[in-house]
Amino acid sequence: MTRLRLVSYLAPGFPAALFQLVAERLNAELTLIETTSGPPPGEDPFADGTFDIGWICSTSFVDLALRAAEPSVVLTGIGWTPRDDDSAGRPVYFGDLAVRCTSPVRGLADLRGARIGCNDPVSLSGHYAVRFAIDDLGEDPDSFADLIFTGGHRRSLDAVLAGEVDAAVVDSIVLTSCRSVDPAMQSLRVVQRLGPWPVQPLVARADLNEVEISRIRRVLLELNEDPIVLAALKDAALVGFVPTAADHYGIVRSAMQRVR
Repeated sequence: MTRLRLVSYLAPGFPAALFQLVAERLNAELTLIETTSGPPPGEDPFADGTFDIGWICSTSFVDLALRAAEPSVVLTGIGWTPRDDDSAGRPVYFGDLAVRCTSPVRGLADLRGARIGCNDPVSLSGHYAVRFAIDDLGEDPDSFADLIFTGGHRRSLDAVLAGEVDAAVVDSIVLTSCRSVDPAMQSLRVVQRLGPWPVQPLVARADLNEVEISRIRRVLLELNEDPIVLAALKDAALVGFVPTAADHYGIVRSAMQRVR
């Protein structure tokens, strides 16, 4: 039997060890893509058969499934819940707007003309979230501030610490994880939480056998009882895997229809 081909676009923000454990439990071959949060527009490694399943940003899921004439991916029905009181046990997270503790900035409205570090163009929490929020202010996301792509959530945080940007918008889960291991992160404060937004989905190529998708879903939910996986989830600032449905991502589709 051909092994599943699993891809994650979420490392190194999320620890590679977590995806390695999941791959082992699924008997899958793992590929880590660290340059983008999901397939950029015009690329589709699920339609061309390169990968069978993958963790991608929900903006990519919207483009590949909800906005496509012929969807190339479907949900496996699996998400995760963050270790975050504001998530309240739900599979949602935030784009955290972080500044240095010494900064006078109190929120996004104070960042007109400033430099804001962003993850990459595909990222929801590290790019789209701030574009949506700027639009909510009645401002133009393309001119309100200088959105600077750093190539990673951790890189965005480091850029704030180094004074290379005035603020950064980052994945709230990644920020929680970084704060737990790096004392330097205590020099940052979150001035605004953008969201909540649906967590990154695990998707499968649209023509993958439904029996196999059901097996994947069952195995992932059973991993909530695996102490080794639970330890890896904790390191990633996550509680566990939970079921999700397609309508969970409708809010992202609606926002992307309004602002690109």
